[in-house]
Amino acid sequence: MAEMKWTLKNVTQETNHPFLNFFTLTYDVEKTDGHHTYSYYMASRRAKDQLVCVTHTLTKPDGVLIPLYLKDPRTDKLSLIITRQFRPPLNNYVHSFPAGLIDGNEDLKIAAVREAKEEVGADITDIEVLAPASPTSSGMSDEMNAVVLAKVIGFENKNLEEFEDIGYDIVALDNMEEYLNTHFFALQIRMIIKFILERFKDQY
Repeated sequence: MAEMKWTLKNVTQETNHPFLNFFTLTYDVEKTDGHHTYSYYMASRRAKDQLVCVTHTLTKPDGVLIPLYLKDPRTDKLSLIITRQFRPPLNNYVHSFPAGLIDGNEDLKIAAVREAKEEVGADITDIEVLAPASPTSSGMSDEMNAVVLAKVIGFENKNLEEFEDIGYDIVALDNMEEYLNTHFFALQIRMIIKFILERFKDQY
């Protein structure tokens, strides 16, 4: 079957909020029976002229997820830092990793260092990119996030924004499966934890 040909004809910004906006995308879709006009609706953190559908830039992350692990100096066993953050769209707390938006042209690893310190007070090292900029919900948004793994080497005071409600647990990897089954996680966080458990299977 021949693929359709999609041509973006117009982008209309429907709202004007400081952090997230709603857009209507108008496409010309060429099918075997001719051309059709198709409207699609999306949300984005980006300005109208910076939408991925406009720039075709697939390598710039909006934010970074930061799975953090630490080693017990007495046993050498590993643990993960799991955050618990209130998320207004769900009216509930969600378990996750430290995460945050990348400021302007800020380097990905520098953003990870900053966010780890702000959200859980962690000083980190051994930063490894697990996933480059990747879409997180391509059916409704052009948001791109990256994932970096890092080791915690110390703690200091957190520096949360006024309405950031974030706590955290330190969960031993050998207790992680039970923790997953008894707490509310985002889908991608569950998958990353499964990867980490396999990655460090000989260290717990």
